Amino acid sequence: MMPSFENLVRLLTADPAASDVELAFRLGCKRALVANARASLGMPPRPLPPLDGPVSPEVRVMIGAVLQNGGHRRWVGRRTRDGVPLLDAHTTVNRVAFRLAHGRAPEGTVRVGCVIKHCVEGLHLTDRIIREAARAGAAA
Repeated sequence: MMPSFENLVRLLTADPAASDVELAFRLGCKRALVANARASLGMPPRPLPPLDGPVSPEVRVMIGAVLQNGGHRRWVGRRTRDGVPLLDAHTTVNRVAFRLAHGRAPEGTVRVGCVIKHCVEGLHLTDRIIREAARAGAAA
């Protein structure tokens, strides 16, 4: 779905409980666009997902992955000394972002497939299966 004002209005009408962060992440747009669409409909602001209990890794990625120009995402949270985005001591942001974008767990190491170092946009991330498929396609 394209990040247009009309699509935002449709999503907000269908799911008014969805947070601005979640809708912006789903549509690949800035959070301000979602907030403006919500305000134009006279809906109360929902800047963050409801935090009724422990926050899931997926929600943490949606909150901390800020959309940049060109469809890239920058992580605003913790990093290793080498700059790798971290959710916690055992989980990289890339693994969770990959799962959100591709609907499956990554196989092997998750690597950035675009030119932006440490981009956390799930569609810009590759795993072993995607890299092998790309190599097989290039060899054909």
